[in-house]
Formats: sequence, structure tokens, C-alpha cells
Amino acid sequence: MPTQTAVDAEKYTIEIDEDIDAILFTWDEFAAGQEFRDGCNELLEVIRRNDKSKALIDTSGIRAHDDEDKRWLQEEWIPREIEAGIEYSVSVHSDSVISEMEMEEFVDQTQDLPFTYVMAGDRQEAREWLDEQ
Repeated sequence: MPTQTAVDAEKYTIEIDEDIDAILFTWDEFAAGQEFRDGCNELLEVIRRNDKSKALIDTSGIRAHDDEDKRWLQEEWIPREIEAGIEYSVSVHSDSVISEMEMEEFVDQTQDLPFTYVMAGDRQEAREWLDEQ
């Protein structure tokens, strides 16, 4: 079954992939501050409406988040993502060394949380990992 588009915004797309029972979130363009937070919060709404426990976050189209947004993700958004029902989350990062280092640091910071968060080098690898969960 092909994916179903839930949201097609200017800077991101949110899809439902019934084949792997997951929500797919793709950042198409860089966003920061309130615009970034609005996109993340819309993802939470789609997760809740569709009762999914798996998410694929594709950030391969952007290079890095600013420090304030990273802090917000860690301190506020990730706990809300878990509360919404996410048990497994995988992020696809860009080919940038800076982006990869940033993602590795983020994964390390989530190790003590009650969900599994990993990184993948490409979308296919991420889908395969989620399909196994």
C-alpha cells in the first residue's frame, strides 16, 4: 500500500505508511524557531490521530538545527512524542559530517528515555529498521 499524505506543508511533509505502520515526517526545507516547532507539533497531532508507535524523521534535506531548537526538542518535544505513543523513532540525517555528529549527540542524549531512537544513513535503511520493530 502506498503512503498516504496527511500534511503537505511548504517546508515539510507528513505521511502515513501502513506497510510499516509508521508516520513519516520529511523536512523539505530548513526551519527554525516557531516555524520549526509548529512543524514538530503538527507531527504530534498526526501521531495522535493515527495511533502509531513508530516514526521516521527525514532531515536529510537540511544541514543542522540551531541550539535553541535542539534544546527544545530534547527538553519539551521528545517527552511529548513519547506521551503521544511513539515507541520507536529513526532519523535520517544528511551527508554532512556536522549533521551526523549532531544526530549522534542527540541519540546519545535519548538513551535513558523509554523509547528507542536510532539514526540511519538513508530512508530505505530507516524503513527497514522500523519494519523490524
